[in-house]
Amino acid sequence: MTNALRLFVRWLCILAVSFTASYALLHVARRTSWFKERVYHELLSGTEDQRLRAASILADVGGESQLLRGLKSPDATISDMARRGLDHLWFSAAGNKAYEQMEKAYALAEEKKFAASVTILDQILERYPNYVEALNRRAASLWQLGEYEKSRTDCENALALNPNHYGAWEGLGVSQLQLGDLEGACRSLRTALSIFPNDSIARRCLKKIDDLQHGRRTSTPKLDSDLL
Repeated sequence: MTNALRLFVRWLCILAVSFTASYALLHVARRTSWFKERVYHELLSGTEDQRLRAASILADVGGESQLLRGLKSPDATISDMARRGLDHLWFSAAGNKAYEQMEKAYALAEEKKFAASVTILDQILERYPNYVEALNRRAASLWQLGEYEKSRTDCENALALNPNHYGAWEGLGVSQLQLGDLEGACRSLRTALSIFPNDSIARRCLKKIDDLQHGRRTSTPKLDSDLL
């Protein structure tokens, strides 16, 4: 090997090592609080496209704390972007394989094939028992099937893993309402609203509870699926 070739190969090795180190440092830097706060500032003050990009980045780097703060923004656009970011973060928390299965379960639920959706979610949770979003989605499908006790249990298990999951608090509240526990439902739904003040489902359900408590309805509390 000539000296020139040796120098060229050495230069390539140095370049490869430098690139790998730079990439690793960038990856680590993206996980720091400083970086997440910088992106969060863009979520608050950027254009609509910049806000969407910021929410996506925060979901990618695990910026749950920042996205939860964004949920509380009085600006509906910021709050909605933060909600989308959290949905993606929680949905993809168990990795790509689980994500693909979740997409199938979600699609079946959208088609109102709730029993089939539960079957897939059972399989997911057998492999990923701490997958909070799978518990939350199964609770939603169980609720639609009238399995309110099972739905409540899934919500409680989800919240034991992530007490910031406003969707699980909401699901717990509607299950409690169907089971006749108005006080418990009220507490759960107010907790959901304390995390996500723009949660329209929680607000509608609280309105139903208020009607029941003030005698504007005397029948057993039932929710139509359209309410959700």
